Amino acid sequence: MKKIILIILGVITMANHLVNSDSPYLLQHKDNPVDWYEWGEEAFKKAKKENKLIFLSIGYSTCHWCHVMERESFENEEIAKILNKNYVSIKVDREEMPDIDKYYQKVYQLMNRRGGGWPLTIIMTPDKKPFYAATYIPPHYSQFGPGLKEILTAIANDWKNNPSKIKEIANNFEKYFKENENKTLPKEKVDKSIITQIIKQVESEFDFEYGGTKGAPKFPLESTLDLMIDAYMLSKNETLKKAIDITLEKMAKGGIFDQVEGGFYRYSTDSKWEVPHFEKMLYNNANLPMVYLRWYKITGNELYFEVAKRSIDEMIHRYRDKNSLFFSASNADSEGVEGKYFVYEYDEVNEAFSEFENKDELLKYFGIEKYGNFNGRNNPVINGKKPKNYEKALEILKSIRSKREFPFIDTKKITAWNVMMINALFKISEFDESYKNEAIKTLNALLDEMYQNGHLYHSYNKNKNAKKEGLLEDYAYLISALINAYEYTYDEKYLQLADKLLKEVKGFKSEGNWYMNKSHTIKADYSDSAYASSLSVLANDFLDMSVLEFNFDYYTEAKEIIQNGSYYIKNYPLFYSKITKAFLKSEFGEYVIKSLKPLYKEKFEYPYILWEKGEDYEICTIERCIKKSNDLKLLLEEIQ
Repeated sequence: MKKIILIILGVITMANHLVNSDSPYLLQHKDNPVDWYEWGEEAFKKAKKENKLIFLSIGYSTCHWCHVMERESFENEEIAKILNKNYVSIKVDREEMPDIDKYYQKVYQLMNRRGGGWPLTIIMTPDKKPFYAATYIPPHYSQFGPGLKEILTAIANDWKNNPSKIKEIANNFEKYFKENENKTLPKEKVDKSIITQIIKQVESEFDFEYGGTKGAPKFPLESTLDLMIDAYMLSKNETLKKAIDITLEKMAKGGIFDQVEGGFYRYSTDSKWEVPHFEKMLYNNANLPMVYLRWYKITGNELYFEVAKRSIDEMIHRYRDKNSLFFSASNADSEGVEGKYFVYEYDEVNEAFSEFENKDELLKYFGIEKYGNFNGRNNPVINGKKPKNYEKALEILKSIRSKREFPFIDTKKITAWNVMMINALFKISEFDESYKNEAIKTLNALLDEMYQNGHLYHSYNKNKNAKKEGLLEDYAYLISALINAYEYTYDEKYLQLADKLLKEVKGFKSEGNWYMNKSHTIKADYSDSAYASSLSVLANDFLDMSVLEFNFDYYTEAKEIIQNGSYYIKNYPLFYSKITKAFLKSEFGEYVIKSLKPLYKEKFEYPYILWEKGEDYEICTIERCIKKSNDLKLLLEEIQ
């Protein structure tokens, strides 16, 4: 395929092979002088035919450092010439292809012995064998070492003059990678004492001044917090309670939360949750409200409800399309400047607040200071209790922003991420019934759009014919939402579809291993990274459905997944939290209560209770029904 020539306002420009992509991220790169290809056979055939190395770059549309590398390197004519002459360059949207991203993140991790990130830079032989891995690379030589220009030139020269050297490195790494992938970890004996291990890890890993794990940068770790809530409910341990409270309060009042319009940014660059990268991801703004709402139900602290509600409302307001599906993310940058939309000059707020007699109190409350906390400007944080005129001051801050350009929104719809938001909408409906209709509306829209003719799809942007095939994460998360939908509505169709999908999901399993994709090329693992691992979510699905359906086959599948992950549960429960949750659920026992009406308004002291339609009230396990009573309180005491 030749480069596509676009004539715009009389100016001839050259678009590369990404011009027809449906991915917003790939389209951001369509006018780069680099001759980018999408991941696929066309690029791989070209590399083999021309004996060229493959330059693979993985990122996503709202990634700050991805944009920096594009501006510095991929828009650089000199670097583009080196790439176009010596390499076949491939761009991957990690949100469209999380399985491809997961594979090459593992490559990076094994090559560099540390976790990766984005942009991810991989260089491979023409037959797709990696031998070089990095993340962001500056364009030219600096105090950190060679830049991208020097690296590309040196590798291209090596490939021309001494290809056997590169092939040997690539072949050795391929062997090492396969040995690591096929390595069987010991199956550990785990019991209820794992609660003690969780508490010990919290004591050693958590920051009891600012919350979250020690050091910086700080990520919200929603799965870890969710597990800690379970462990607290089972143990009533005060260390866990303190760690959860400090973390949720500091995040709620800190700069990782948008104090003006609501919603969480992706992570904090500092240890105080004050200075974030300003991307807003759908998954954070679904999973964090779930944690806050769970903890609100236990503590009654209104701050937690307010933060969850404002986050969800911002997603509904700005990140939802006319068909009720949610977009994936928004950028940190606007007009080429990080955080420009979100931060404030001291003088502009000082002047705008001049109408208030308690101006100084309001400035202090929002953390607006002369020299700021973000490059001389102010990312609002909260100090103390709401002062007089708070609502009016908040509207002024919103008004200042309204005159600015809002960051780019990636309008891609991702099944798994939409499901996370559906679960959050169901959860908040426990406190405000109106959100239940929003949850059902989005779930039904998702099923109409993404589950067609027995096929589940992963994502699409605008071209509905360009939908990506469903991945394990889409099945696992969707099943969890269907279980929720049944519990909140008692509509049997949701439970029936969950049952159908659990049977279909077996297509991701081969010779005892679970894979992220149906082609069985990339293994699923237990690591909770940006969000909980699909395999761990699936284990919880099997457990939940085994109790609701009295299905021992599902229970056996769940136990097998848990047992295969027992090494992680035993040694790193806090950071393999979703599979540890599945273990606790199976070890302590999961109960289902039959009732005439859904029980989502009830406050349970025990974490692993489901409910299904039946006569009031009967409590059952997967093995048998234990007790009947007209008094729900008596049944709950029985569980406790």
